[in-house]
Amino acid sequence: MFTGQGLIGLILTYRYVILFPLACFEGPVLALVVGFLIHSGYFAILPAYLLMCSGDFFPDIFYFYLGRFGQRRNILERYGARSKFITNNFPLIEKLWSDHGFKMMFLSKLAYGLSTPLLISAGLTKMTLRRFVSYAFPITFLQYGIILTLGYYLGSSYALVANDIKLVGLFFALALIIFIVVYVLIQRYAQREIKELEEEERND
Repeated sequence: MFTGQGLIGLILTYRYVILFPLACFEGPVLALVVGFLIHSGYFAILPAYLLMCSGDFFPDIFYFYLGRFGQRRNILERYGARSKFITNNFPLIEKLWSDHGFKMMFLSKLAYGLSTPLLISAGLTKMTLRRFVSYAFPITFLQYGIILTLGYYLGSSYALVANDIKLVGLFFALALIIFIVVYVLIQRYAQREIKELEEEERND
């Protein structure tokens, strides 16, 4: 949304006031920049860290409630091709949220292009808010802690890494898709083996 210099100029102009709203949209890239600015003495680490975590966490709650009180087909279809994979495999997505909630949240927070529909899908499964927060909250704090530290120690070189944030997100999106595909294949294989065993027992 913003260029590197434009983002820095905006942050330095409005300081702490702008961190919360920017974190709602810029997220990890913002954390890299702010890490560098903390190192340069423009921000105190604790308030900057808490504001960014809060700003990142706020949209997660919004997407959760969007799914919690919405209709699956209408909501996910708004996200077009990005959500077709989720829509077509929703029973499996629902099972993964139920059985592997923390892993799903971890991948959802990092999977570029799939994050929003996946967070909405958590609400669509009728998961409780308490459970959702118990997954999202620690992951958000860990994610921002790592990226902020990275930006702090990289100094002005943060700009070289900022371009790779999207690639990391794409990697996690691909990892999630592969995980789901493998899970489906294993599940089908297990069901086939069980069915064959049941047929053998009946024949005996």
